[in-house]
Amino acid sequence: MRRNFLLPAFLLLFASAAHADALRPAIAKPLQLAERDISTKKFDLAEKQVKKAEAVPDKTADETLAIAQVHAAIDAASQNYPAASADYAALIATGALPAGQVTLMAEAEASMDYQAGNFGGTIATVQKYLPHDPQFTSLLLQSYLKTNDCASLTGAVQKLPKPPPEVDLQMVAYCDANAKDTQGYQNAITMLVADYPTPAYWQQLLGMEAQNPDFSNQLALDFFRLKLATGVPASATEYMDMTEAALEAGLQNEASKIIGQGFSSGVLGTGPDADRQRRLKEMVARLLTAPMTLVAPDQPTSFAIGLNEADGGYAAGTALMANAIRSGKLTQPGQAELELGIAYHELGQTANAKAMWAAVQGGGAPVEMARLWMLVR
Repeated sequence: MRRNFLLPAFLLLFASAAHADALRPAIAKPLQLAERDISTKKFDLAEKQVKKAEAVPDKTADETLAIAQVHAAIDAASQNYPAASADYAALIATGALPAGQVTLMAEAEASMDYQAGNFGGTIATVQKYLPHDPQFTSLLLQSYLKTNDCASLTGAVQKLPKPPPEVDLQMVAYCDANAKDTQGYQNAITMLVADYPTPAYWQQLLGMEAQNPDFSNQLALDFFRLKLATGVPASATEYMDMTEAALEAGLQNEASKIIGQGFSSGVLGTGPDADRQRRLKEMVARLLTAPMTLVAPDQPTSFAIGLNEADGGYAAGTALMANAIRSGKLTQPGQAELELGIAYHELGQTANAKAMWAAVQGGGAPVEMARLWMLVR
């Protein structure tokens, strides 16, 4: 992850013109000539002019400062970055510069250090003199990346106004990936998903989350719902398996939505398994027309009926689900709370969904899954 930075133009740092009224002609003239030589990249001639100015006796503080500034400009323009950095640091250290000039010199010092590969120097200068300069905040972040200081990089990005620029979050992800910090990388992708929820970022995040065995077993259907809700592509096998899982759970409406999306996306209906896929679709359609009972013999069945109703777009199904949860007779109450949140989401009741996900109890995979669903827009 790279970013280009505009270095402070060294021409802006020439002091002789600004102090011309405070300089004697014997000093002002060679410094002005030095500036001209710098602009045409005649650095040897510029150095000779500076030496003429240095040779003048009894220099005032302003004259000494002007000479030092032009000398620094020569080093910067000739790309002698370590020398230029030292020049600007020495100018700041004089204590003779007004605040605006100190800022300019600090910008130059930080930039010269960065160009010289002295990223630690860049970090120190930006932190001391330029903590609120957006351009140099970017240079600070890049310096953290260059030094593989992912923790400082992450902390600095998290302090930026919300949402942080996408490129800065990408930088965090790149740093953690390069450092082989799997958890840090996952956290960075999560931040990208939260602020820039593209299917590509979601695919990366869910690819990592799929390593959780509970997501592929206990919460497989809920995890698949999340993939579809975030635009992450699914395979033909996944569409078929999850359609069958929905049927086994008594969720005919969910099964219909899953296999319908599989066909509408073009993933199903072609290839050597097309006949089997069509037969499953026809079976789901038949089950949808079969009469269903709304009188449940127990609370788990009542919950499933409510979820199926909600999957079909009937808001009344959420009341059945909520009553089943309140009964205290469900073996997986955390998962039930998660799925009630999903039902609210599918019904367009975003506030209720987020409140339900925030309230998921019991820890473990349901809480983690609820956290992921909270990121869905």
